[in-house]
Amino acid sequence: MLLLVLALSLPACGGDGGGSRTPAASAGAGAPATGTPPPAAASSSIAPTGGDATAGTAAAPTAAPAGATATFTDGVASGDVTASSAVLWTRAEGGDRLSIEIATEPSFAGARIEQATTSEARDFTVKQRLDGLAPATRYYYRFRAGEAVSAAGTFVTAPEAASSRPLRFVFSGDSDGTRAPDGTPAYNNFEVLDAAAAEDPAFFLYFGDTIYGDRQPAATTLDGYRAKYRVNRGYPALTNILARTSTYNTWDDHEVVNDFDGATQDRARLEAGRQAFREYMPIDDSSGDAATMYRTFRWGRDVELFALDERSFRSADVSAACSAGGTPDPLPGAAAPGVPDALRGGRGLLGLPPDLPAGCLAAIDDPSRTMLGAAQKEFLKTRLRASDATWKVIVNEVPMQQLLALPYDRWEGYAAERREILSFIRDNGIKNVVFLTTDLHGNIFGPVRMDVFNDPAPVAYEAVVGPIATSTLKRSIAKAVGETASAVFAPLLTGVLKADCAEIDAYSYGLVEVDPAGIMTITAKDAGGSVLCAQVLHAS
Repeated sequence: MLLLVLALSLPACGGDGGGSRTPAASAGAGAPATGTPPPAAASSSIAPTGGDATAGTAAAPTAAPAGATATFTDGVASGDVTASSAVLWTRAEGGDRLSIEIATEPSFAGARIEQATTSEARDFTVKQRLDGLAPATRYYYRFRAGEAVSAAGTFVTAPEAASSRPLRFVFSGDSDGTRAPDGTPAYNNFEVLDAAAAEDPAFFLYFGDTIYGDRQPAATTLDGYRAKYRVNRGYPALTNILARTSTYNTWDDHEVVNDFDGATQDRARLEAGRQAFREYMPIDDSSGDAATMYRTFRWGRDVELFALDERSFRSADVSAACSAGGTPDPLPGAAAPGVPDALRGGRGLLGLPPDLPAGCLAAIDDPSRTMLGAAQKEFLKTRLRASDATWKVIVNEVPMQQLLALPYDRWEGYAAERREILSFIRDNGIKNVVFLTTDLHGNIFGPVRMDVFNDPAPVAYEAVVGPIATSTLKRSIAKAVGETASAVFAPLLTGVLKADCAEIDAYSYGLVEVDPAGIMTITAKDAGGSVLCAQVLHAS
């Protein structure tokens, strides 16, 4: 019954994570796919010369200074790495022409030189795609602008698709770097990212609420969103992990405004938020299609990543159809067919009517509504079915598991499409699908079921982690309805909704370890490296 009480307090965009429990269980089936892979861009090839050490910064210059001397204000980053390519990023304040050194030795001996440009028109950000890289090879890179030299960064290319080898990577999201006028962080110094970097990951999935553009003073223009990214890059923990490994990025809502959808969002504000996101993240722009951010990446024989865009193409939510007196019903799932009578009857304990507003459940389950859009959904299905990777890892913005409370912004609020995707996975026998998710500000591990009460067989598995820096789920609940309610929410997730682990009051990140023997271990850890949740999945 207390789950009903807590429904009143579950934030529309999520809560937080923490705790310590380490259940072990097997994975279900599953896998998704994503956006249009960009065509190869014209770019100089890089001939590797060997090397696999830690990034270094000391070395004699190997490139003549190019252009105006700039100030490298925001570190360096690499992203969208494949077996043969990578995107390099920096920001060179006041620069124009730059050179980029890429080498397989930390001394930069034998470095190859690329040229790049920047300008005030793109806030002095620099992105360069490199092709012709060797698979499973460590590279080092740095930028030069006039007499200025950036910090060095490093990344490892993916192995070839037929190659199988152990893999470690990390993931997290929800990083609000807002500072008080005296410079004090609103939450923390992103210490979770120091712990994540210490895991020596092959890459970092940094996705969902990478800024809080709507945090006061809210950004509404391109310059406003750019400023939010610069604030976050002022945290050494973020610039450090971005220099130490590559990243794959996608956005969620706070890169524009809370809970936005592509169908109704003001276009100018959406496009400003998207442009700033693309400028400040090492995402491949070579396709020329700024609106398409869903894409796939292969990491050897064992892993394929499917990075989804669950904002740009989604229909409006239907909270209005489930509202009485202007307030959305907090627990429509407890009035759905097949829900246990005890849960249904508990609505009265909250002062909720036994029945929902007319048309509420039909609106939630309307098959004409979408989260992915037709093109992305078809691409997902096609790539899912075609993938021969052992593990199909969906980089997922909002939870796929059932939480019942305030479903409007999550997959539960787009019930027909959720059911369509899970049915596709199950009906096509697609095995070993794992959803990696942020947004909720808590750590919740568990099987993804079609319906926990009516069709409980696992279809896939999901690990929700975070946040890096924002209010945790438990604190949000406590603020809304009190400490007693917040204390019982996690046990109810595991008891009523059959989650394997729920730890909802810690800043956190996820560590994924893939053994070629068909074992994936997912661990949520806090900023001190303590285990919050852990799950061992066995490929079927």
